[in-house]
Amino acid sequence: MALVCYHGNNPHVINQDRADLVLNAISDSERRRIITSVKNDFKTAHQISEETGIPIGTTYRKIRELYEKNLLISSGKINSHGRKEFAYKSKIQRIEMIFENDILDIKIYTNLRD
Repeated sequence: MALVCYHGNNPHVINQDRADLVLNAISDSERRRIITSVKNDFKTAHQISEETGIPIGTTYRKIRELYEKNLLISSGKINSHGRKEFAYKSKIQRIEMIFENDILDIKIYTNLRD
């Protein structure tokens, strides 16, 4: 199995545990919808919940799971009501998997640049 992660155009090999973590994360439809929602832009949990139709409590739980797996970037700011507000963006831009001749090739493209 070939496991490669791309930051920009620079590939590096990732270990099986990291690949399994990413594949497990995207195996859940709600986590996939969250990753898709924040693939290109930072969004708050409320924005994600509204866009995806996932209940807000579940959205917070899934965000926490993805953040703990190091698959989301967070950014905090003070909103107009004086409260701290966090927005999230996916570290995953695209995943390609090819299964051919009993060989699995996985390429993970990130939103990160070197």
